[in-house]
Amino acid sequence: MPLDPDVKKILSMIPKLELKGDLNEIRRVHDSFFGSGDKISMRTKDAVIKVRDGEIMGRFYYGGEENSPILVYYHGGGFVFGSVESYDGLVRLLAKESGMTVLSVGYRLAPEHKYPIPVNDAWDTLMWLRENHLGDSGKVCVAGDSAGGNLAAVVSQIDRDKDQGIVGCQCLIYPAVNMVDNSPSIREYGDGYFLTKDLMNWFGLAYFSSGREAIQPYASPAFGKLENLPSALVITAEYDPLRDQGETYHHMMREAGNESVLVRYMGMIHGFVSFYQLVRAGRDAISQVAGYVRAKMLKS
Repeated sequence: MPLDPDVKKILSMIPKLELKGDLNEIRRVHDSFFGSGDKISMRTKDAVIKVRDGEIMGRFYYGGEENSPILVYYHGGGFVFGSVESYDGLVRLLAKESGMTVLSVGYRLAPEHKYPIPVNDAWDTLMWLRENHLGDSGKVCVAGDSAGGNLAAVVSQIDRDKDQGIVGCQCLIYPAVNMVDNSPSIREYGDGYFLTKDLMNWFGLAYFSSGREAIQPYASPAFGKLENLPSALVITAEYDPLRDQGETYHHMMREAGNESVLVRYMGMIHGFVSFYQLVRAGRDAISQVAGYVRAKMLKS
């Protein structure tokens, strides 16, 4: 399918990030672009989340009653960019569409906080939720896009490995699940479609202290044990360099005996869900995640 006309317009609007220079300024440019736009009015509450070596910030969004099931959302940004603030509008819409409580997680970013610190933050958030909000038998769904999709997939594996039973389902939006991938979609769409090979390499250098870390299962969940994982929704985009690894991960999960649903959005690029105010497919994908999570949590 041809590239969506609205996506073509967006590609001309996205600021070009100069990856040399002050990182905080690069982050400011990135986050101000993605955090702009109208936002749904909704009750929210900021939270200080205790993690193993400090504290991080999170924000609850109440799309329904305060005791509604909880969806934990990990933002994208290559482990270097992104924040609770830059994802505020998207998460508000997700909470409204799902009618659930969504916790947006402000995990710490690389290169100041390299692997596995973001993974630890993502997992420790679930343990904090259990201690403070869920009780021993409570479950959550986890979701995220890109790097956040990586974290959602990883904590689903950690949950299985530690036999905690807290993750009820996982929603992976164009996830980065193989950090050494060189599949055809990377070669075909690695330049000119927002996420580039050069940017991906830059993210990897920022996130990892050594190349050996990239093949560890909690860095690249595609290399992990895939049996007995929570049910999954995997969303990919046609013109995304990460498309093939996300779809391969879906098939690998199914081969391992898990329930997984794959949806490829045609004509879309990496990041299209963040452009939900300009691209109808972005809003549709958010609604799809909301419906999937609501069905799984109400069913359980």
